[in-house]
Amino acid sequence: GASTLSVAAAPSGRRVANTRRLLDLRSVGRREASIASLLTPTVLLGRLHRGTARADENQIDWRKVSDEEWKKRLTPEQYFILRDRGTERPFSSPMYNEKRKGTYHCSGCGTPLFESSKKFNSGTGWPSFYDGLPGVEVKGGGLAALVGLAGEELVCRTCEGHLGDRFNDGILWNTPTGLRYCIDGYALQFRPSAAGDSVS
Repeated sequence: GASTLSVAAAPSGRRVANTRRLLDLRSVGRREASIASLLTPTVLLGRLHRGTARADENQIDWRKVSDEEWKKRLTPEQYFILRDRGTERPFSSPMYNEKRKGTYHCSGCGTPLFESSKKFNSGTGWPSFYDGLPGVEVKGGGLAALVGLAGEELVCRTCEGHLGDRFNDGILWNTPTGLRYCIDGYALQFRPSAAGDSVS
């Protein structure tokens, strides 16, 4: 009786094992299909295009970009500031109230310009910093700038886009450098840090 039972049960055990193997194979097939769906020609071409675009951006000689190309790349507000050397209305830029930790980049070419830790509230209506990164270039302002009657023009060192002016009246706000970098917000593009906390 016992031997008969074990013999009869053997085929059933093999069927269970075969069924499990079949289910495993189907599961593997579904995973492979899922992975394959992520590697379609459209997806691969999209990733290749983005990588190529980034490489192309890095190879641009920003000082040789034509005026027509700048008009295509920039918003009217950005073009007015960066290329026409205009001045935005005070309190008109969202960068004025930006309080998160991060870095301010040139909205024309992406060059890092200012760290959020160097920003302070000047109450003037324009984003203000007491120091800049190497991407900021100071143009001479002449005697008027030296005596505090005018500011020194600030431009992006990479694309020569106009950013604003630097004044030596930072002492009024007790800035560590004694300087005030008065920047047009539309010339900036903010990139928050990974933490994204507010600057204290």
